[in-house]
Amino acid sequence: MKHLTNESKITVFAAAGHFFTHFYELLFPSLIIPFTLALKLDIAQVLKLGFLMYLLYGVAALPWGVFADRFGNRLSLVIFFGGTGLGAILTSFADSPLAISLSLATIGFFSSIYHPAGMGLITQGIKKRGHALGVNGVFGNLGLMSAPFAAGLLNWLVGWQITFLIIGMASIAWGVFLAVISIDETPIEAETSPDRNRDATNSNDLTIYFMILCVIMTIAGLTYRTNSIVMPSYLEFRAGFLLDYFRKFQFSNMEGAKTFAATLLASCVYVVSAFGQILGGKLADRHDLRKMYLLFHGMSLPFVLLMAFAVNAPLVVAAALYVFFALGMQPVENSLVAAFTPAKWRSTAYGLKFILVFGVGSLAVYIVSWIKETWSFSAVYLFAGALVALLILFIFLLMWVSRGHACKNN
Repeated sequence: MKHLTNESKITVFAAAGHFFTHFYELLFPSLIIPFTLALKLDIAQVLKLGFLMYLLYGVAALPWGVFADRFGNRLSLVIFFGGTGLGAILTSFADSPLAISLSLATIGFFSSIYHPAGMGLITQGIKKRGHALGVNGVFGNLGLMSAPFAAGLLNWLVGWQITFLIIGMASIAWGVFLAVISIDETPIEAETSPDRNRDATNSNDLTIYFMILCVIMTIAGLTYRTNSIVMPSYLEFRAGFLLDYFRKFQFSNMEGAKTFAATLLASCVYVVSAFGQILGGKLADRHDLRKMYLLFHGMSLPFVLLMAFAVNAPLVVAAALYVFFALGMQPVENSLVAAFTPAKWRSTAYGLKFILVFGVGSLAVYIVSWIKETWSFSAVYLFAGALVALLILFIFLLMWVSRGHACKNN
C-alpha cells in the first residue's frame, strides 16, 4: 500500500467504502422473508423495521458532511467502517423487532458518513473527476449486486444472524486498515473541474441551479429507495422460474432456497448497473452534464413502468435495464453537485444531497407498505414511474434556467 500514489489510495478506500455502504443498504431488504419467518410478522411490518435505518442514512449525512469538512474525510471514513460494523454485529444478536430496528438504525447512522466523506475525498483529491466517480460508482454497484446474492447464500447456509456478524467483522477490518494509512487530503485543481466556469456565473444563479438540482435528487432518491426495498421480494413473488429449477434438487431448506433464488436474480440485475456507471462516468467527462442527466433518467422511465406488468424473465430484463440507467446517471449527478458548489463546502454539499436523497427516500418504507396493502405490489412500480416522469420535468426546468451556464467536466 505504501507504494501506491495518493490518488490510488483515495480510489481504493473510497471504493471499499462505497461497496460497504450499498451492501448494507440492500442487506436488510434481501432478508425480508427470513425476518418475517423469524419474527412471525408480515412483509409490511418487517419493512417498517428498516425505517429508522433509512431515515438516519439520509438525515445524518449533512452533519457528517460538516464533520468531514472540518476534521477530514479520512477520519470520517474510519468512523464509517467501524460504526457500520458495530451496527451489523448488534443486529446479529438482536432478538426482537425493537432491537432489530435500533441496531439497523445504528448501521444507517454510520452509513450516512460515506457519501459526503467519500464523494468529498474523490472530488477534491483526484484530477479526472468524472472517470473517478464512474469507477467509484461501479464499486457501489458491486455492493448492490453482491448484497442480495451474498445475503441469500449466507442465510441459506448459516442463517441471517451469522450473515450480519460476518459482514460487520469485515467492515471493522477495513476501518482498522484505513486507520494506519496516511492520505493527503489537500484539495487539488481537477483537470475536469467545472469550477473554472464559476467566475463567469453569479453565485446567486448557482444557488438557484443547486436548489433545483436538490428537488430532482430528492425525487430520484424516493424512486431509488422504492425500488431497492421492494425488488428482492418482488422478484421472489413474480419471477419464480429460478426457484422452479432449484426444486428439481429437492433441497431440505426450500424456504432458504426460495430466498436465495430471488436474491440471486436481484444480484444479476445489479450487475448490469455497473456498466451503466462506467458509461455515465465516461459521458460525464465528454458532454453537457444536464443533457446526460436527462438522457439517463428519460431512458429509465419505460423500463420502470414495464416492471409493473412483466413477470419471470421479462421482469428481470426490465429491472436490469431500469437500474442500468437509473444508477448509471450517478456520476453525472455527482458531477453536477460539484459544478454548483465551491470546493471548501464540497463534503457539506454532498451531505445535503444525501440527506435529501436518502432522508426523504426513507419515506418509501411507509409509502410502499401503504401502496401494497391498498392496491398491489405491481402498483409500487406505477408510483415509481410517476416519480421519474415528474423529475424529468424538473430536469427540463434546470436546463432552461441554467442555459447560459457552461456545465461540462472538461
